[in-house]
Amino acid sequence: MEYVGILIFFLVAVVIGLVMTLINDLLGPKTKERMEDYPYECGVPLYDPEARGTFKQGYYLLGLLIILFDIEAAFLFPWAVVFREIGLYGLVTALLFILILALGFAYAWKKGALRWQI
Repeated sequence: MEYVGILIFFLVAVVIGLVMTLINDLLGPKTKERMEDYPYECGVPLYDPEARGTFKQGYYLLGLLIILFDIEAAFLFPWAVVFREIGLYGLVTALLFILILALGFAYAWKKGALRWQI
């Protein structure tokens, strides 16, 4: 009986997901565009439509940078939770962590890794 709340939450989430999908199918546009056939709808035309075609390295580099800086935020959440207990030492280490990541971000920006090239 102690998991009834979790079960109700899960059922409500599933029902909301199914209802939203059904509403989209009923009321959404029915036309299929040519760009929907491509694996990525980013606006950059594919040079080789086969599955083994190559992609520009910018996709991978930008994806890695996004993951890197999202993980930075994930590491700051536990620090924020125990901020009062860790004191000045925790503040200094967190600021050092943020400084190192900011320097990495500035370096990537300077090298043009964040510039989207078509």
